[in-house]
Amino acid sequence: MKFMTLVLFAMVLSACSMFQRHPGSGYADYEQSLAESNVKQYYNDKADNKKQQSMQEIGLDATRPLTENEAQALNYRIYLNRLEDNLVTERERKQYYYYKPMLKSDADRIRFLKIPSVEARERFAQQLNLVQKFNDFDDNTLNLIEDNDIAIGMNQQAVKESWGDPDSVEVAGREVYGNQAWKYTKMVSSNEGYKKETRIIYFEAGRVIGWESL
Repeated sequence: MKFMTLVLFAMVLSACSMFQRHPGSGYADYEQSLAESNVKQYYNDKADNKKQQSMQEIGLDATRPLTENEAQALNYRIYLNRLEDNLVTERERKQYYYYKPMLKSDADRIRFLKIPSVEARERFAQQLNLVQKFNDFDDNTLNLIEDNDIAIGMNQQAVKESWGDPDSVEVAGREVYGNQAWKYTKMVSSNEGYKKETRIIYFEAGRVIGWESL
């Protein structure tokens, strides 16, 4: 009985050896090719997701062909998002997101992030006098403030000058990114007299991107 068991065990080992893949069989190449294909598909999907996200951020319609200017704007936003993702240290992130609202376009922000060091970026910001320019409102913004109005692109300080401090602030993600929703409750006139209205102002990187009344 013991002999028969050993014989059967030897036969099983022999059968298994017959099914081992020979290096020249092509199966190994197939497995490698499949793995490479999966990796390529993963990165293609990732790139497509980032493209769709960037299109949504700048309000592009994905159902129609882009104009030349829209395609350029999309490329700028994709590249900017990549540079932002590459910010490694907390010091880099704090510096960039502090100055981001003061840099009015994606091209300006890309230029800032392409500067190789935190110290050099700081010198660049000082040379352009970004803080002073940011706090000095242009004539259009001053007119809006005088009329207690707001507009797309206004910074948070200008909104405070126009509407005062918000009743509450909701922060999306980390506070350093400047993505917030400010809630105001105001009394507005209507056909039935004054009624309470809630208004929400949405900020991205410290600037107004939209609002709604509830």
